[in-house]
Amino acid sequence: MSELVLVRYGEIALKDRWTRSAWERILEANLAHDLREAGVSYRLSRTGGRIFVHTTDERAACVAARVFGVVSVSPAWSVSPDIASISSSAVELARAAPPGSFAIRARRSAGAISSQEIAVEVGSSVQQATGRPVDLSCPKLEIFVEARQDHAFLFQEILPGVGGLPLGSQAPMVALLSGGIDSPVAAWTMMRRGCPVSLLHFDARPYADSLSQARRCAQVLQRWASGRRINFVVVNNSRGIGLIASKNPRATCVLCRRLMYRVATEIMHREGAVGLITGYSLGQVASQTPENIMAEQVGLNAAIYHPLIGMDKTEIVDLARRIGTLEITEETKSCTAVPSKPMTKARLDVVLELEKEMDLIGLARELAEEAEVERI
Repeated sequence: MSELVLVRYGEIALKDRWTRSAWERILEANLAHDLREAGVSYRLSRTGGRIFVHTTDERAACVAARVFGVVSVSPAWSVSPDIASISSSAVELARAAPPGSFAIRARRSAGAISSQEIAVEVGSSVQQATGRPVDLSCPKLEIFVEARQDHAFLFQEILPGVGGLPLGSQAPMVALLSGGIDSPVAAWTMMRRGCPVSLLHFDARPYADSLSQARRCAQVLQRWASGRRINFVVVNNSRGIGLIASKNPRATCVLCRRLMYRVATEIMHREGAVGLITGYSLGQVASQTPENIMAEQVGLNAAIYHPLIGMDKTEIVDLARRIGTLEITEETKSCTAVPSKPMTKARLDVVLELEKEMDLIGLARELAEEAEVERI
């Protein structure tokens, strides 16, 4: 049974001293919350670019690996940083493992013994004590040694984490959540880059009914939020869809999206956020063309992020499955207001004229005033 979990982080270590310290504290707080939530008894410490979760609870490694900012984790044993102690522990691990070849993977961040000395001396001890053959290319057993000034840590596996930056290290944003496969993945991707999110759903009934799916996706995303509550904002957009579809059916998708951005900008300011997040993937559907995207966004007072823009559908689906939203979003039906031949190369001058003619800016303010907010 391991004594602790060694938690590694990546980009944080590249920042200046002040930023690094602040982000490490955020990461520690997020880890602490998720461990408590999972019922894990623990103690945290931090030194030399590592966070240590002191616990014998086997669940701790998997919990820590799901925290944004964690690159990898390893259940580990702590020993004195001398060859004799490291060798003795390595022999114990080798004897407890199934038979086969082995390799010692050593790394020294401090102390008088070099990583090469550790690998040679410890490897020799294991080989003599167990008779195992050495295989540095494809061993059956790998024993990792990380030597530091006061301790050495031994472990047998490196479990990948989700990576990214600690949630809360970046400014908050508003994610447009449709209930489809892409938008919750986009929200999660920006959470992974450190941004807390509010989730904005446009209720399009009777043209589309995905409110239940969107709310359930919000609940899944909240489980990744390390204790942060998420505002789930709902705006009824049926009036806007009906108006646009009656005036210019082919431009329904472009103008509806532009209206939603106008509303979302209002919501963004109220939520104290600094950007909007969409689930756009370039060319995935007829409306997501470069021309349409430009026509939808020109002149808006908001930064708009498309974290999935260069991803294909297979990559997005794989991420949705990993996050836990895929099964929910597969239930969502298409919007019936989408025209049979939607506009794919919108002309900006035409779109802006139609927006003015329908007073979509005024309508956006009205819809934003009617928004309902639920804490998740």
